[in-house]
Amino acid sequence: MSLLSALLLLPFFFIISFSAEYNTSTFPECGSSNCGGVNISYPFWKIDSESTTQFCGYEGFGINCSQQNISEITFNGDSYYVESINYELGTILLADYEVSRVAEVWNNCPRVQHNITLGTLPFDFAMYTINLSFHFDCDRCPSFATEVPCLERDNGKACLDIVNNIIDELDWNEYSCDQEVITTVSGGNLERFPDLPTSFSSILERGFGLQWKQTDDCSKCEESNGRCGWRNTVGFLCYCADGTTRKGDCKGTLVTSHVLLLMIVKIT
Repeated sequence: MSLLSALLLLPFFFIISFSAEYNTSTFPECGSSNCGGVNISYPFWKIDSESTTQFCGYEGFGINCSQQNISEITFNGDSYYVESINYELGTILLADYEVSRVAEVWNNCPRVQHNITLGTLPFDFAMYTINLSFHFDCDRCPSFATEVPCLERDNGKACLDIVNNIIDELDWNEYSCDQEVITTVSGGNLERFPDLPTSFSSILERGFGLQWKQTDDCSKCEESNGRCGWRNTVGFLCYCADGTTRKGDCKGTLVTSHVLLLMIVKIT
């Protein structure tokens, strides 16, 4: 094969060889750690004194390890207990910290305090998640909702409804509820614990799954086998397998140059 032909085929072979040869490369500044049995590695990163100025990972993916060795992540000011992370599937299993099994004060009748809001973070809810709608301090509960006696307060009823996204939200005005909170749970746990009034706490504490996706700013870096990060003095960084950092991607590093040379030699 001529050198010209080799160069024309180079992009195709480069992608295959690069992925196969360097997908297990170590990145000097992108190490992993463990907290409570949860492996914290890219695109997640452990929050510590160093990460206040620099980190390797996605923005908003910082995980705090508490003094009790509990992994927590925060979205829009709300804390979530990290039960597990599956890097092969790209999923993370979370539970609202206030109603999780690791909460400082656990009870079997927790009152959900807030909606789950992901904001602009690159997450999608995993398949088979279902929204639960809690309405508190109501005059009465509608026929399509379930009354939860243990959440009643000052004669105000607490109502729980499985949100149906196909049907428009029914009008709750006539029931004079003071507060509505919508949370997300795993649909499989609804089947496991079908009696909502007595088992909703078990459903909540088992949490819900999220699936992360590549960020737009990070695409070029990762496509060049880099790892995305941030430093407060320069902003976005691309960490490369040869130990260097770039502001864009890892093309042209010693590692990529080495691969290019090997490809040309092998093809010719």
